[in-house]
Amino acid sequence: MKKHIYIVLGFAISIILLYFALKGVHFSEIWSTLRKTSLALAFTPLIFIALAISICSLRWSRVAGTTVRFREAFVALLIGMFVNNVLPARLGEVARGYVLSRKKKLSFTYSLSTVFLDRFFDLTGLLLIVLIALMFIPRASLPPVVSKGIYFVIGVLLICIIFIILLSRESFANRLSKKFLTIERPILSGLTRRLLEVQENLKRIGSPMTIVFFVVMSFCSWFSMSVALYLVIRALHISVPFTCVPFVCALLNLAISIPSSPGYVGLYQFLIVYLLSIFGVSRSEGLTVSILYHASWYVPYTIVGFAFSLREHLKIKDIRKLEAGNELP
Repeated sequence: MKKHIYIVLGFAISIILLYFALKGVHFSEIWSTLRKTSLALAFTPLIFIALAISICSLRWSRVAGTTVRFREAFVALLIGMFVNNVLPARLGEVARGYVLSRKKKLSFTYSLSTVFLDRFFDLTGLLLIVLIALMFIPRASLPPVVSKGIYFVIGVLLICIIFIILLSRESFANRLSKKFLTIERPILSGLTRRLLEVQENLKRIGSPMTIVFFVVMSFCSWFSMSVALYLVIRALHISVPFTCVPFVCALLNLAISIPSSPGYVGLYQFLIVYLLSIFGVSRSEGLTVSILYHASWYVPYTIVGFAFSLREHLKIKDIRKLEAGNELP
């Protein structure tokens, strides 16, 4: 029941935000902006999007362990993105954990714990992008709601970093697990298992230099996505300083954790229109950027991810079973 509420809420939020993104925008203005597109730059963003997904795949393969190869992580990651693009409830993380567990004969719990840890490093990269971008953007030019949102996100991520550091200590993880086990609830038993799996991953990659390496990789992947966004903006002959674009890209990807429809339709358009408007981009131009940039990663991720899912004989019903807590044999 809770999952159905989440799905309905996601679609409702997407529809409402899409309405506000489209409000007051004439399609003739969008077409006029699209007609100015530079064909020489239009497909260049795909290079940097491919680079970003490659860096993410390499990072996850290292997080998952030395037995996981880049190609295996790349296939599982693209399948996860395909699932997120076409199915509700953000099943993509479960899907990529399942694909990796099946390919490498690992437990699903362990594979999913590597996904969670990889996502944590992903968030640290976004945080680093935001902190560096703030050095080049006058605080006075940012709306109060954006400034408050940034501070809130930074606070949450700092708490997560402290918790991850504590969890990397085996004694802390064991004490926490024992406390959970004293409370006889199935959900806490599952959480205990996940905590121990995450701790095993952290213990294996506990070297400070390795952690710094993962954070730098995350920064590079998001910087590559920022370059792709900037090239889309330049292809449409819209003037935005490059120093502002990583800030827009980082906040955009931090905010898409909000429940939405598959592929973030509606939410993505609203966020790009709003964030670019801070730097003087009109609503019609911002909406055009959102359409072109969204399509530049949504289309290839969906096509390639679908092809991989067919090759791997992925069954959605198996993923739904795992989501419900029933591990496959």
